[in-house]
Amino acid sequence: MEKGGERITDHEKQHWQVHEGEPHHRSSKLKILLKTFDKQRIGLILGPLLFVLIVLMPEPQSMVDAAILKDVPDKSPQIALGTLLWVLTWWVSECVPLGIAALVPPLVFAISMPDRLTWKTLLGAFTDPIIWIFMAGFVLAAAFRKWDLDRRIAIRLGSLYKGTNPMVAALFVAAIPVFILTLTGSITASTAVVFPFLVAYLSMANVKPGGKYSEACMLVLAQAATAGAMLLLISTPPNLIAKSTAAQYEYDITFLDWLIVGTPHAIAGLLISWFVVFKVVKPEEKSIAADRSKLVAVAKQLGRMSRGEKTVAGLLVMAVSMWMFPSVVKVLATYNPSLTDLSVTLTKVMPEAMPAVLIIIFAGLIRIKGEPLLKWDEIARGIDWNVVFLFGGGIALGIGLEASGFAQWMATGVSDALGDDPGIWAIYAVSCLLGFALTYAASNTAAALITCPIAASLALGAGVSPIAPIVGAALACSISSAIPSTTPPMAIVYSSGYVKIWTMFKVGIVSDLARVAVLILIGLPLITFVYD
Repeated sequence: MEKGGERITDHEKQHWQVHEGEPHHRSSKLKILLKTFDKQRIGLILGPLLFVLIVLMPEPQSMVDAAILKDVPDKSPQIALGTLLWVLTWWVSECVPLGIAALVPPLVFAISMPDRLTWKTLLGAFTDPIIWIFMAGFVLAAAFRKWDLDRRIAIRLGSLYKGTNPMVAALFVAAIPVFILTLTGSITASTAVVFPFLVAYLSMANVKPGGKYSEACMLVLAQAATAGAMLLLISTPPNLIAKSTAAQYEYDITFLDWLIVGTPHAIAGLLISWFVVFKVVKPEEKSIAADRSKLVAVAKQLGRMSRGEKTVAGLLVMAVSMWMFPSVVKVLATYNPSLTDLSVTLTKVMPEAMPAVLIIIFAGLIRIKGEPLLKWDEIARGIDWNVVFLFGGGIALGIGLEASGFAQWMATGVSDALGDDPGIWAIYAVSCLLGFALTYAASNTAAALITCPIAASLALGAGVSPIAPIVGAALACSISSAIPSTTPPMAIVYSSGYVKIWTMFKVGIVSDLARVAVLILIGLPLITFVYD
């Protein structure tokens, strides 16, 4: 199962499912009925059926007008809408691997608009330079796991707090370690690393698994991982989708740009969710004290930092430095014009894909005690190829929605609903809300692939810069946390048995709405500060 572009194991998925021994599964007839009409079977048929029904409908004049503006066949916007619903249905129902569903847009658009979109153009989306940033993030996460650097970081951070305040202890033991580890580029791997350490900590503090405090700590862990997704450009797929969408309209989102915009939202999300969890769950514990000697013993088991750990840490520092360097020079060039030529050269020679390629090369070439930092099969297994195909297909879908006139038709309809002069605030808010709402039906990756191009079209239709709506929509896609299926961290903590679904829902709704409000209130000024 895939959510947010990252793996959830079958073992984790089984924890969510209703067991056959429960009362409403005792009827054999009901079992057969459920098996016949399960979500995946329905989705497999419903997707192409919706496509056919949409295409066979008479063309609305508004869609014909949009097609004329793009100089494409009158049916093109309808075909694009049908393709969108087809792919979205398959993504939501998970009836086929997400990467397979992502191959539908190139197939449909290349056949329906051969004069406008060629196979070369559409399949070229699967080799977009941004995909290499994805792969580098997967490789970094695999290196952290192999050499236990992620575990060392989690234990060190969790040992910092020596007080007895339960709420503060949860911040240091559950929230901050996973929040920092999301810098490795995987919120799922970060949660998987901190989870067993948190369980061990609760045991050392004599906290029972079924209590409210253990439930609150698990929710803090998952919420912090979700908030960490906003930190870096590589932290989660929607961030890179925003960069890709902006590039189609000749706007560049650099690593430093995202750091400036994303970090305040990530920190705000961390603190809001931590506060909301304890106010909603209301644990009974007034004080907590773990056996510090056991924490020290666990840290001693790791020993001194190995050469492999140091090398992996150096690789991360190198990559982040190279990602930021062109942006820093670009900022300095605004104060020192003599650096302008250097800035232009660095932008061409050192795009974000360049350090990403170096990470993969060095991971395979650098040897520690005669062994590569990562063997080739470890690199290949570490890369989530389903996500690579998903992202490539998403880029192709965005290209098709724009070229067909569908995005223009959608933007015109929303603009008409907003009034003659909606303004950037209204467009930005609508983009954020659209991205946020879609993540309850689909993965955050799929939601961003759909929302970001629509946000851009809304802005361009109103005659304003699309950069703020694009970034806002992408950030909103990383907020939802009210149900286990929204993000892998929520699924992991729910599958543990520590968290009740109703508690997760209550905490998630309050936290999500507060974070969306913050995104709408401070997001636009932050983005305007960076791009004005």
